Amino acid sequence: MVNKRDLRGGIEKMREVAQLLNGWADDMERSLEAEKNKKAAAADAAPAGEAAPGGETVPVASAVSADAPAASASAAAVAPALSADAMRAELAAKCAAGFRTQVQALINSYGAAKFSEVAPEHYPALLEAVACLGVGGEDHAG
Repeated sequence: MVNKRDLRGGIEKMREVAQLLNGWADDMERSLEAEKNKKAAAADAAPAGEAAPGGETVPVASAVSADAPAASASAAAVAPALSADAMRAELAAKCAAGFRTQVQALINSYGAAKFSEVAPEHYPALLEAVACLGVGGEDHAG
């Protein structure tokens, strides 16, 4: 016969492990984002068509001049789909589903204490990360 106390203890241990794994995943995402930002900064610093410090070549087509409206037009096309209000709705839904701690950790990973401090250019990545919460049968700690 199974002891209920043992089951509860096992469930609590599983929740602790899930929290540790979520923290580890958050750390990995921050590291990847930092590495991506370093590469982007290195690519921006390298002249077009020359090797960036990481050894990667920056294609001429990706070099953006100050008077290139195409880049701002494509950024503007994405912006309406990811408004602050839409992001707040997604974050609120995940918080209501019991992922408040994880949502706060994701916001903190962008150097912000609250959502309003997150830069709009981070909305797509934040939305993607928030969408992953609860996928694959994750247990929530919230």
